[in-house]
Amino acid sequence: MDNNNHRESREDYRKRMEERIRQQVNENRQREQAEQASEMPNDCQESSNNFKPPVKHHYHMPNWMRTLIWFLIILVALGGFYEYHKIHSAATGMFANGNGKISKKLQRGDPVSVLTMGTDVGALNRGNKGGNTDSMELFTINPKSKTITMTSIPRDILVRASTKDGPDYVKLNAVYAIGGAKQSERQVEELLGVPIDYYAVINMGVLEKVVNSVGGVDVDNPFAFDYEGHHFKKGKQHLNGTNALKYSRMRYDDPNNDYGRQKRQQQILRNVIQKFKTSGSIGAANKILDAVGDGVKTNIPIDNIAALYGNYHGAMDNVKTYHFQGQNATIDGVSFQIASPKEINRISKLVRKQLGLKSKTIVNHETRMYKSQPNFDGYNNTDFILPGGASYNDPGSGNDSDEVTSSHYRSSKTTSYEESSASQRQRLSYHSYRTPSYSATNQYGY
Repeated sequence: MDNNNHRESREDYRKRMEERIRQQVNENRQREQAEQASEMPNDCQESSNNFKPPVKHHYHMPNWMRTLIWFLIILVALGGFYEYHKIHSAATGMFANGNGKISKKLQRGDPVSVLTMGTDVGALNRGNKGGNTDSMELFTINPKSKTITMTSIPRDILVRASTKDGPDYVKLNAVYAIGGAKQSERQVEELLGVPIDYYAVINMGVLEKVVNSVGGVDVDNPFAFDYEGHHFKKGKQHLNGTNALKYSRMRYDDPNNDYGRQKRQQQILRNVIQKFKTSGSIGAANKILDAVGDGVKTNIPIDNIAALYGNYHGAMDNVKTYHFQGQNATIDGVSFQIASPKEINRISKLVRKQLGLKSKTIVNHETRMYKSQPNFDGYNNTDFILPGGASYNDPGSGNDSDEVTSSHYRSSKTTSYEESSASQRQRLSYHSYRTPSYSATNQYGY
């Protein structure tokens, strides 16, 4: 009896979601029709008012399922999650805040931003801390311009982060291990001077399953290379999930290093989106949903899905990509990426414009630190001097930043840039920050 009641409540919820989607779609159609009519000459408006958009009676899948798959494939960069009958029972695992009220911002169809983070942590149902974020993409969705932007953010960007022991200078990918998804979200907000509405954390291991679920992807490789026992020829080729994961991970043989890897990751993601759109069916949807499992965690409230579909799905056909370009620098022999004020403001301006916000000059810890350098010119891989004093910690097994959970430099005192002259600054020494219960080397070896 209890099981029957539970099934009935799920069915009621599904019907409510479908009805909300229909209402949103109808409102959008009416608004677009009114806008088109207002732009026509008067003698054409009468016939336009009698126009009725065609009604589709057959769908490959219900709108509520298409909503979940289409929107989250883009937002979380790997797409989808459980079928409806699994969603409600697993909501606390997939949705960081469970069910929530409908956002007025989403109801109005305002531009929104979502930070997606690919992490090396296995399953995400153990909480949202631990491990590094090996990739970061800042998505913006503007329903008025019908545009989605994907901005890749280098994982090795040097930032000043807050920890329980005080401010630390860390690589951006270490912030997730220190404070979880919310702190990573706040860190990127502070770095770029843009508001971030939501986040989504993705276990990078699900990419292989997702690619297989759509039958593989076609890529156009700009140059030949070998990686993990597979030869990737130059030119067009079809990749299964295993090789797509390898293709998206290689960076050391790429002349553009991490930026080249980011471009290949975006190429895979765009092709996954296209494959699902062209062959989107309930069967394909279920394969993607099952493939992802607990590999995605987001704070997008489940009750906002209808508003997302109704107001934002029109932007899916126009996806623009941007790349945040850092500059190489070395701190005690460890390579970092330094964000210049010019690049921070360039990306900030692009993102703020997409969100309908006025541009502003960004002044933060990172811009002030860059300007404080006595010798760094942004072109040579020279030593970069950090502000404040420091205590040396023995790195132990080595200081290869790719072999530790996070590499950071702790200031022994808080010193403002105005108070700290070049003569007072000392080079801070490398040491490793390890997160309990997680291996220091990630599962993919990078």
